[in-house]
Amino acid sequence: MTGIFLQIINMSITASYGILAVMLLRLIINKAPKWITVALWGVASLRLICPFSIESVLSLIPNATPVSPSIMTDKTPEINTGIPPINNTLNPVIGEYLTPNHGDSANPLQVWIPILTMIWLVGIATLLLYTIVSYLKISRRVETAVLYEDNIYRSENISSPFVFGIIKPKIYLPFDMNEKDISHVLAHERAHISRMDHIWKLL
Repeated sequence: MTGIFLQIINMSITASYGILAVMLLRLIINKAPKWITVALWGVASLRLICPFSIESVLSLIPNATPVSPSIMTDKTPEINTGIPPINNTLNPVIGEYLTPNHGDSANPLQVWIPILTMIWLVGIATLLLYTIVSYLKISRRVETAVLYEDNIYRSENISSPFVFGIIKPKIYLPFDMNEKDISHVLAHERAHISRMDHIWKLL
């Protein structure tokens, strides 16, 4: 499990390069169509969820594995981000606090990385539980919703319109919504569904 955790760490670090690039590009192309921004964030998201990377001389990623799996047993642990100023800043600190002393039975990282892995797993379980509870709460809130037309429902238990569901998404509208606004709101929510925003949000 610690190997998976280190892989996640590396994926997160390398994804941060893509996120930084997207943020800089948004400053340059701030008047570009919104779909371009969505596509750029899609690339950064892909880096976060994709377990492997394609390296080339044109790649924005200086090093795909800045934290080597062998760091837990190295006599002088260090990282290699591929960016010398960052390495020169972090490695002296890592060396000072995480280098094993002569006679130690274990490298400090052999203790800390499993602990951090457990914290990471608890975090995953907590977020998964929160997602399930939130889904069930919304499901219960709209279970008395009345069919309006097609996949559109109206409910007295909600205060704003939204799309709910993954495979067959439904649009929910508040009962007290002004009839004049419904056509505009439905166009907005249908645009979300056509762009599969409900799936992107889950990812």
